[in-house]
Amino acid sequence: MRQRASFTAFGRSWVGLLTCGVILLSSCPIEAAENRFAFSVHISLSSKAAAKLAATSEAMIVSASYSGNPIPAAEKEANEIGQIDLGIENVETSSKGGTVYVTGTKVNRDHLRWLKGPVLMNVNVYSARRSGPDNILACDFFDGKLEDAVRKPLSLHCSLITENAKTRHTS
Repeated sequence: MRQRASFTAFGRSWVGLLTCGVILLSSCPIEAAENRFAFSVHISLSSKAAAKLAATSEAMIVSASYSGNPIPAAEKEANEIGQIDLGIENVETSSKGGTVYVTGTKVNRDHLRWLKGPVLMNVNVYSARRSGPDNILACDFFDGKLEDAVRKPLSLHCSLITENAKTRHTS
C-alpha cells in the first residue's frame, strides 16, 4: 500500500508537470517562481546611433541592477548607499535594438530575506565598447520597482552621446 501511495503521488506530480508544460508553461508555479525577476526591454535607436553601431559592428549591453531597502536587522549588510545588493545581470544584444529579455537568474535569492519592501531595479543601456574604449550611447534608463518593469516591457531610447539628446527616466 505504501509503495502504491508514493507511486500515485509521483504519478500526479508527473501528470501535473506534463499538463503544465502542455497548457501554458508560464502558468506553472515552478516557472512563475523562477521568472518573477524576469522582464523585457524594448530598445529603440536614433538613426545616427543605428548607423554608427552598424558601421562599427558595435553591440549593446542592457544592465539590470537589483536591490532593496534593508530590514533593521540587516542594515549591516547594506552597501554604501544603504541598500541590499541582490545582483546585476548584463545582457549583450545586437546593434539593431529591439526587444531584450532579462532572465533575472543573477538575483541572489538568499538576500531577499533582508529586504523591507519591494525589490528595486535600475536598468541602463550602453555600448559594448568593442570598437573603442568609451561608451558612445546616451540612453533612457529605468529606476524603480521591479514589479513595474515586470508588468509591461520597458521602452528605452538611445542616441549617440554626440547628439546631445535628453535622456529620460522611465517608470
